[in-house]
Amino acid sequence: MITEEAKKSRMQRPGLENTSRKQSNTMREASRIPDSIPMEEVFDNVKTYITHNKGAKWELIRAPTQTSKGSPIDCNVEDDCSLHLEVYSQGSTLAPVYSTETSIGIVLGTGNLGKRLSRVNEPKNMYISRDGGLNWKSTKAGAHIYEIGDHGSIIVAAKHDEAV
Repeated sequence: MITEEAKKSRMQRPGLENTSRKQSNTMREASRIPDSIPMEEVFDNVKTYITHNKGAKWELIRAPTQTSKGSPIDCNVEDDCSLHLEVYSQGSTLAPVYSTETSIGIVLGTGNLGKRLSRVNEPKNMYISRDGGLNWKSTKAGAHIYEIGDHGSIIVAAKHDEAV
């Protein structure tokens, strides 16, 4: 049985009011597990992995070699540094990883480089892969919303926090 104090603390948790139904249900269910890991600890340890063989092997995503401005990036998986992408962010404020069936191999994402996925309010950038996630390129500084059109020949991006 859930105590009144536990119910109250879950209801006051920030971020639940702007999440998708799936996110809210997942967070609610996780908080009901008696010995679950505190949510703060989970958020501090999120990493993004990718598979290219239907889940047989999962790997951290290799970081791009240059920034969107052409400066070199020193971030290697061997040094515990990789690309981490938003799958769905707390509060649904950032665009998730995105692709379409008609744009074969093109994947767009919002994320950061480092040991883990940074918090929503920390700096993020836009990244693109043209080979199904094997290699990534930094395309725009800052978080963006995006769309793919005409089988991938048109990609539109706009800053996520500015009027369009």
